[in-house]
Amino acid sequence: MREFDDRAVSTTVGYTLSLGISALLISGLLIAGGGFLQDQRVTSTRSELTVIGHQIAADIASADRLVGTDASNIRVQRNLPDRVTGSAYTVEVVTSGETHLLLTSAEPEVTVRVDVQTQFISNGLEATSVDGGDIQVAFEENDPADDTDNTLVVSNV
Repeated sequence: MREFDDRAVSTTVGYTLSLGISALLISGLLIAGGGFLQDQRVTSTRSELTVIGHQIAADIASADRLVGTDASNIRVQRNLPDRVTGSAYTVEVVTSGETHLLLTSAEPEVTVRVDVQTQFISNGLEATSVDGGDIQVAFEENDPADDTDNTLVVSNV
């Protein structure tokens, strides 16, 4: 008479294959979901930096209009978040060529450019770089007869 010792093998093999296929499917879903979350984080960071950049540009434009009213000492302060999507960021005022702001976050690495317009200040903005957080746009008239040293300065508060 023939013995059937092979019967238990098909159950074990089927169980092992099911576990392997399930592990592959779950790994694929986690990898795809992780990529999706990273894309969403980059998009969120870009949006937040754009909003912050426009707020700073509006403050610069406000200070510039106040300069047009012959005010001598102007300070426009704005309370901004220290971080965007959990990452520190910097604001750089670039004055070569067209004046603009470059906002850069550390992780994920995202850079946003926001154009800035000034009308009344003779020398425009001073090229600076500040960390995220509370900032101020300041103008101090050194000598009313001499406009050469008069610039708007973006700095941390």
